[in-house]
Amino acid sequence: MSIQLVLAHYLAGLRERDELDALLPDLLKAMGHSVLSRPQIGVSEAGVDVLSTKEDENGAVEVFLFVIKFGDIGRDDFYVGSQAVEPSIRQANNDFVRNRLPEPLRALRKRIVLITNGVRKKEIEAGFSALSEAVAENPQCSLDFWGIDQLTPLIEQYLFDETLLLSKGKSDLRAALAGLEESNTAIHRFVRFVESCFVAAEEESAQGKSTRKKKFLKRCATASMGWAVLLVWGQSEGNLKPGVVAGEYLALRMWAEAVKTGFSADEAFIERFEAMMGLQAKTLIEYFEKVMPHLRSRRAVLAYRPERPLYAELVFEELGRLATLLLLLQRMPEQDELRTNIRKHLLYIVNEHTGCRLPVYDGQTIDLTLLLVALMGESDWDNAQRIVSDVTNRLHHALRTGSNLPVDTDLLEDAVALNVIGESEPRDFFETSSLIPALATVAALLGDDETLKHLRDDIQPLLQGTTLERWFPDTSLETLTGSRQRVQEVGVSRAIAGVRATVSEEAEASLKPFKGAAVPTDFKWHGTPWMILVALSARIHRHPVPTWFLAEYARPAPA
Repeated sequence: MSIQLVLAHYLAGLRERDELDALLPDLLKAMGHSVLSRPQIGVSEAGVDVLSTKEDENGAVEVFLFVIKFGDIGRDDFYVGSQAVEPSIRQANNDFVRNRLPEPLRALRKRIVLITNGVRKKEIEAGFSALSEAVAENPQCSLDFWGIDQLTPLIEQYLFDETLLLSKGKSDLRAALAGLEESNTAIHRFVRFVESCFVAAEEESAQGKSTRKKKFLKRCATASMGWAVLLVWGQSEGNLKPGVVAGEYLALRMWAEAVKTGFSADEAFIERFEAMMGLQAKTLIEYFEKVMPHLRSRRAVLAYRPERPLYAELVFEELGRLATLLLLLQRMPEQDELRTNIRKHLLYIVNEHTGCRLPVYDGQTIDLTLLLVALMGESDWDNAQRIVSDVTNRLHHALRTGSNLPVDTDLLEDAVALNVIGESEPRDFFETSSLIPALATVAALLGDDETLKHLRDDIQPLLQGTTLERWFPDTSLETLTGSRQRVQEVGVSRAIAGVRATVSEEAEASLKPFKGAAVPTDFKWHGTPWMILVALSARIHRHPVPTWFLAEYARPAPA
């Protein structure tokens, strides 16, 4: 997926006179032009908006006269009205060239350029050709066309930095770019930039649907453009992680805004969202190509994070991210070879970092669950079952010995107190568990009677004082990103009685939502490829993966 597609969506949203008009002079200067005049509101320039000069490949100076229009150019745009294309071009060719062009430039070759952030429709091809011939009758004059297909590669080549963003929030984007050496700082400032992009004016709610849609799409395009700039700068600085995390946040934020505005099913939004998610997949692939050699080496990871909590934190984070990439690719066509390679990487990491098969934090159940569901999405139910069985065995050992139990607070200080300096008792931070219900659900969906029996008969009797919790979201989960809500406010968490007697009973109990929670069909992403956003939301906001999402990947029942 090319960044040019994201750039094209951004350009298509530029409609105001101070946007495309302001961008063009900066682009021309980056291309080596000398800009002699810029657009001026209320000043008649005989059809010419921007005037510049530039040496050609032979060293001869050429004069460029730019006529700026907006959007696709059809028959009415070409012929009708005071702002029509044909009269503007003829005025530039006659009045401006003959009467207003500075005297030293009149003897030079002159190129009139019709420039727009749209395309030239076929219905005006004959008219444009005739106009080109008329312009050429004027000595040393010619007519060119720069539409969106010509502008996007030029901008990517010559002007791909924060100066593209012609709206508020640029200071936060600039700070994110300047702070790329420190990933968390860059991510924080980029999130602020995204939030500024999605601020809508109060009067917008009273405007028509078409107007609101255009403004919404423009906000999406601006945020995506800023992210694309961050990606390019991250590549030049050798730090891809801020761009990866920023893309995860942006995807959730765009969807949240689409749901709130009622445009989540709009074709224009879906087109832009598909482009953004395609670029995110490409970015994740590039990220893992860089980090995978280190991640596949237990010695390298331990050298970087020797303490068990920090070591496990790094491995689980990247496992969850890699699993999310695989889940995303499963929703895209013609990705079989890439998916096979990623599945092999996941299995290699799990086998290499055997110490991380039991989470240090209860919250790492999220990443473990995503790993399992990604394998199940590849129909690799056997390896998923082996991992569930191994985690269950290790948990049983931890319960019997009172060591390495998952910390239910998910706090580093508590993990250190328990695992490093031994200041805490083994059960001090094991009062609740989402891990055990998750293992039971996955075992049931895999039809794994043996693991379910192990959880019920061997582990459950050792859980005195430990509450087993399961969580279901409500529909506000879709709009959580960018809101002031906390994760605890977008779902319902309840204690469960225990592990059921059979896989069918456990599956049924796992999938039945609690009172006050939503069913899968209540969500806007239901039935679309973007249900994958559940996985992203779980990783970003650290909430359990809903059981109904896991059910989509269940092993088929035997015939």
